[in-house]
Amino acid sequence: MLQLPPDPFSVLITRPAGRADSLLDGLEQLSIPHAYQPLITTQQVTVKPREQHLLLDADLVVFVSIAAVTCLETQCDLTKVQAPLFAVGRTTAAALQRATTQAVTAPDDQRSEGLLALPQLQDVAGKHIVIVRGNGGRELIKQGLLARGAKVSYIQSYKRVPLPLDGQRLSDQWRQQQIQCIVVTSNEILSLLFQSLPDAAHDWLRQRFWVLISPRMQETAISFGIPQQQIMQADSAHDQALLDAICQLRRKFHERTESGAAD
Repeated sequence: MLQLPPDPFSVLITRPAGRADSLLDGLEQLSIPHAYQPLITTQQVTVKPREQHLLLDADLVVFVSIAAVTCLETQCDLTKVQAPLFAVGRTTAAALQRATTQAVTAPDDQRSEGLLALPQLQDVAGKHIVIVRGNGGRELIKQGLLARGAKVSYIQSYKRVPLPLDGQRLSDQWRQQQIQCIVVTSNEILSLLFQSLPDAAHDWLRQRFWVLISPRMQETAISFGIPQQQIMQADSAHDQALLDAICQLRRKFHERTESGAAD
């Protein structure tokens, strides 16, 4: 039986642990070679009784990530929350619906901008809105709601912590695995890649294809010296959108390789 040569297009997935399983399964099903290396992990933050009362008294509650849901539901009975529930992404919405048994609203545009564009969040003057999130992150949702006259409180249910990594070892390993495409779903992870790998590996990083999820991330990537033509912006952070972008880049890579061979 004729044995095909190995596919030289290999993908690096950098999503945090617990967030990459479906994407990795999709790559397996498509027989796309890949490696998985999370750069950050999440740690639960203790929610104070005062914050739990804020949650129960809120007029609206927004969850920004799956970790925000999972790290809060271990400390609070989320089925007691009566306020309308919102999530930035569909996977977060699914986790929140499971935890609360209530309907959850999520935008098609799975970003802060998409959430702020929802009709239900336009007339919020005088309402108390609680945002459940991790440490740091964008302030866009809070700023947008404050500008509309809402009162906004944060509940931090988790924090993101960079993993201790051996950058030189990872650089050598990824070269050996012929990584051609790197999938990154946050500016924090993108920055950590350049911080973690030695300076001598930065040119190699700039020569990879990149799957990113927002214009803001694309601007950051370009500021690191990644050529715009090496970047593919996925429609969202949803697994299928990331897979579609990977497949497009894979075709582009093979077309370029075949064209070079023909020359």
